[in-house]
Amino acid sequence: MHSLKNKRIIIKLGSSTLTNGSKNLDRAHMLEIVRVVAKLKSMGAEVILVSSGAIAAGREFLNHISLPKDVRYKQMLASVGQVKLIEEWEKLFSIYSLKVGQILITRADLDSRDRYLNARDTLFALLEMGIIPIINENDAVSTSEIKVGDNDNLAALSGVLVEADLVILLTDQKGLYTSDPRKDKDAKLINSVSVIDEHIIEIAGGSGTSLGTGGMATKIKAAKISTDAGVKMIIAAGSDPSIILDLVEGKGEATTFEPSKSPILARKSWISSATLAMGAIVVDDGAKNAILNRGSSLLPKGIVKIENEFLRGATVEIKDLGGNVIARGLTRYSSDELNLIARKASDEFEKILGFTHGDVAVHRDDLVLKDK
Repeated sequence: MHSLKNKRIIIKLGSSTLTNGSKNLDRAHMLEIVRVVAKLKSMGAEVILVSSGAIAAGREFLNHISLPKDVRYKQMLASVGQVKLIEEWEKLFSIYSLKVGQILITRADLDSRDRYLNARDTLFALLEMGIIPIINENDAVSTSEIKVGDNDNLAALSGVLVEADLVILLTDQKGLYTSDPRKDKDAKLINSVSVIDEHIIEIAGGSGTSLGTGGMATKIKAAKISTDAGVKMIIAAGSDPSIILDLVEGKGEATTFEPSKSPILARKSWISSATLAMGAIVVDDGAKNAILNRGSSLLPKGIVKIENEFLRGATVEIKDLGGNVIARGLTRYSSDELNLIARKASDEFEKILGFTHGDVAVHRDDLVLKDK
């Protein structure tokens, strides 16, 4: 198998995959997943798991007691089960001397720019340390208003969050079929989808297993989020976890959703027009030249002046010394922080602020040139 050095892969595991169709977590099956992840890591890949199963684990731990249907009991099961689930993952990964870190996310974390950046920073720090992040929705506290709603979409949004190369959704189906394979024996597996159009959405209608929340329709919605952002997504059966090793090689029975050919446009357009500029950063000629002609990020060293007050993650205009707007972008530091580190070298940030959000004020991935 070829090297996967620096490839970032997200693997989403549905409840049906973790329980292997039973009422309880299937530890032997989970260990197979762990073995595959260890193999991917040994090949140089960075792996993130989006793991369902908290409520299933909670039910198992409480011996499947009969509970009222109120949301609070579901949240109670998630609270108890999340501990048990992460405990199981920690035990299984330790067999391969791998460490895990837990991240619980709600929709509010992804909608708020500041929390979005904090979640991203935490994920990148875990990956940098060789720790496997295990993401789940924070079901113990989330309400319908702040829920992502299902782990298929959470996996897709996580893929966008960390700029993944590949998101794999493991489910109880081999992928998307021409019609429902449970009802139509002539249904054929669709191996590749280049554009998610009305036809694709139509044939994905209907919901799946009783154990999970996400049927094929939610998986197609997740694929749209993923591919629009330039991230490839694969839907495959989780019954044999070793298929993951085939999937990363471009083999195996599954449905692959190809990334958009112009993925950055949606994000750039969001930065340039859909967000309100909360302030401005005036830069010197060196920084202007680096941004316009070298595709560089904006470093605090090149900042001359800050206009208005803004928080970390805000959209700001970047102006030259003549007051002309040359770009817009998302700032990694607040106005107060930038005022303290402007004209300073990156190795001084921590001493001045007591922390650092990295070397750049506005990263080139979060920056769009004017009139582009």
